[in-house]
Amino acid sequence: MRRTLNSSKRNSAQSIQLSNNQLSLVFESTTITAPVEVNPETIVLRTPNNKTILIREPLKLLTSTTEFGFFERRLYWLVLREIRNIQAVDKLKIKPYEELKFRFHYSEVIKGHPNSTIKKVIDLIQKRTINWEDEHGKHTNVVVFPMAEYWPKKGVIELTMYHAVIPVFLYLGSGYAQYGYEDALILSSEYAQLLFTNLARFRNTGIWRIGLTELRQLIGAQEKSYNNYSAFRTRVIDLSLRQINEHTNLSVTYEPVMQGRAVVGVEFKIQTKTPPDELEKETKKAEMKQRLDELLQMDIAEVISYAGNQLSQYYPSFTHQQKKSILQNGEHLKAFLRADLYAEYGFADKDPEAYVAQSVFNYKKKGIEKGN
Repeated sequence: MRRTLNSSKRNSAQSIQLSNNQLSLVFESTTITAPVEVNPETIVLRTPNNKTILIREPLKLLTSTTEFGFFERRLYWLVLREIRNIQAVDKLKIKPYEELKFRFHYSEVIKGHPNSTIKKVIDLIQKRTINWEDEHGKHTNVVVFPMAEYWPKKGVIELTMYHAVIPVFLYLGSGYAQYGYEDALILSSEYAQLLFTNLARFRNTGIWRIGLTELRQLIGAQEKSYNNYSAFRTRVIDLSLRQINEHTNLSVTYEPVMQGRAVVGVEFKIQTKTPPDELEKETKKAEMKQRLDELLQMDIAEVISYAGNQLSQYYPSFTHQQKKSILQNGEHLKAFLRADLYAEYGFADKDPEAYVAQSVFNYKKKGIEKGN
C-alpha cells in the first residue's frame, strides 16, 4: 500500500514520469469518470465551492491562436485550466518537461453524441500551429498538439503537447491575459471568445484603444462584409459585448476613434464586476489548497524530495538542522509545504524565509540561527 501524508481525495488525477532527466506530466480531468452536461449556448459551470477558476493566457498565445475554431478554443482553454498550477513568472521555476498529456471527456466541450464533430475538432487542432519570435529575432512556427486522439466508446479526448511549445504555455513573465475559465466557456461565438480574452488583458488599466484593422485581425473578423464599420459594429462588436456584459465578470462600453469623419479605431472602457485583486486572491487560495492536497497525496519519498529541492533553492538562511527537522518530522514537513506555497503565491512577499520559519518553528527570522 502506498504511503501518503494525507488520505483526502485529490481533485484531479495527475501522474509524473521521469525520462532522460525530463518530466512527462499527465493531466486527467475528473470528467472522465464523472461527465458533465454541457450546452454550447447556455453553459454554466462552476467549481464545487462556486468559486471562479482563473486561467492565464500568455500574450504569445493570445496573439497567435486566432485561427483556432470555436470548439478547438474550448479544448485550448481546458489545457490552460489544467496547467495553471505549473505556470510561473520566473523562468527558473519552469521544469524541463519532455511532454504534457491532457485527457478530457467530450462533455466538457460539446453536448450530445458528437462523435463526428469531435473527430473534426481533433483533426483540426492537431494541425494548428503557433508562432513567435525570440529576443534575437528568430521566428518559430510549430504544431502545438502533434498527437490528438479520441476514443468514441469512452468519450475520452487525449492531447499531447509538443515539448518545444511547453515553455510558451508556462512562462508568464512576458505578460498574460487573466480571466475566468467559466466566463470564457459560456460565450457562444468565436468573435465573443476572442474579443473577451483580449479585453481581459486590459482589465487592470480599464482602457483598450486599438485600430480597426488590428481589431479585425485579432478577433478573426476579416470578411469583406465587415470592411464597413457600421456592419462590423452591429454584427461583431455589439453582439459580442452583449454576451460578454451579460455572462462574464467584465462590463464593457466603447466609443469609435475618429480621424476626420472616418472611424479608424475603437476605444473600449473595461470594468470588472468583482475587483480583480479580490478575485485573484480567492483564486490563489483555491489553487494553493488544491496543490497542497496533491502534494499530500504523493508518495512520501517524492514529497521529501520536493521539499528538499525547495529548501535548497529558496531557503539559504535555514540551518542544516532545521532542514533536517523539516524533512524528518511529519508535522514540520506539512507546515513547511503549506507555508512554502503561501510564500510562492505572494502572501509572504515581504520576507518569505521569516514567514516560513515562523510557520514551521513558531519563531521569527532572528531565531532562524537558533536551530529547531
